[in-house]
Amino acid sequence: MSAFRRALSAELRHLRHDRWDLAMLTLMPAILLFVMAAMLSGGVARDLPIAVVDEDGSSASRAIIRAVDASPAVRVQGTSSDMAQAMQRIRREQAWAILQIPRGVGAGLARGQTPAIRILYQAGFLSTGTQALRGIGDAITAATAGLLGGQLSGHGLPPIRTTPLTVQATALYNAATSFEWYLTALVDPAVLHLLTACVTVMAVGRELRSKSLAAWARASGGVVPALAGKLLPYVAACSLWGMAWLLYLTLGRGWRVDGSMALIVAGQSLFYAATACISTLLVAITRETATGLSASAVYAGSALAFSGATLPLEGGSLFARVWSAILPLTHYIALQMGQFSGAYAAAALAPLACLAAYVVIAGGGAALLIGRSARRAA
Repeated sequence: MSAFRRALSAELRHLRHDRWDLAMLTLMPAILLFVMAAMLSGGVARDLPIAVVDEDGSSASRAIIRAVDASPAVRVQGTSSDMAQAMQRIRREQAWAILQIPRGVGAGLARGQTPAIRILYQAGFLSTGTQALRGIGDAITAATAGLLGGQLSGHGLPPIRTTPLTVQATALYNAATSFEWYLTALVDPAVLHLLTACVTVMAVGRELRSKSLAAWARASGGVVPALAGKLLPYVAACSLWGMAWLLYLTLGRGWRVDGSMALIVAGQSLFYAATACISTLLVAITRETATGLSASAVYAGSALAFSGATLPLEGGSLFARVWSAILPLTHYIALQMGQFSGAYAAAALAPLACLAAYVVIAGGGAALLIGRSARRAA
């Protein structure tokens, strides 16, 4: 029996008898992907609480408040004439926006000179704040026709004299946008990336004896094929979960992939193989399971933030740009998002080459270190 088949058989035998390690490849990915999908399946936020400052107190302002409260995106949590009280709700995160209806809105409709209605939204949580802004603005726009007809009918004004309501939006605090397609496409590969790194460390770390892999290397019959056989179940399992996630996103949720699905699947397999090789190298260097886990958590856990997909890297520090360039998730995200948006297949060649380089360099480095320790112990 070859070294590859021996290592693969031993790893599958271990997984059959160790329910916790098996759960890390079956139950844990299912739970994590389900949680992420459930969190983001709504696509947009609903019933976001807002505060209303009604300085007009007219039938027109009350009609505006009713229209806004009927919007599915927001709900009016409280109405007052005190802006300080509304701002206090924003600071306590009890409201995500303030609708301020100034004095003179009702009377201004009749004269065709309405003061601007203000929306102040919480930009420190921009995805939530902008959803509230959009919900309020759409509700006011939809209510304008009814207000102009109903409120002005008693004044006998011709349509030419009417003026639509003006809305001013003001951002409060600092400035991000969140939609199911965008975030799910980023978060789920990052979760599987971290999971692959952790299970690989645990698998290789089981073979450590006296802070060395020498005994395992000598018994393997060939370090490179034995490593391939040991890592294959973990890379294959996470790749299959990645394919399941793609099917959920496209067939289950109806999102389109305008490029090549096959290239994304191939990129995923290389990506998880690269992750496994890097984590194996970390165990070979540190010669400790705990330290290898910590190092894997650092590079895999921070990968999404430094991938350039969530936070811009242009103008960032040299460290941030270099760290981003050496992380495998950065190259996989470039391939994935390019194919999602319909990029040419040739555009995937560079990311695929980078991912393959991780397998060769990190995997080869791990094999060299393990082989050297075996020769020294002989």
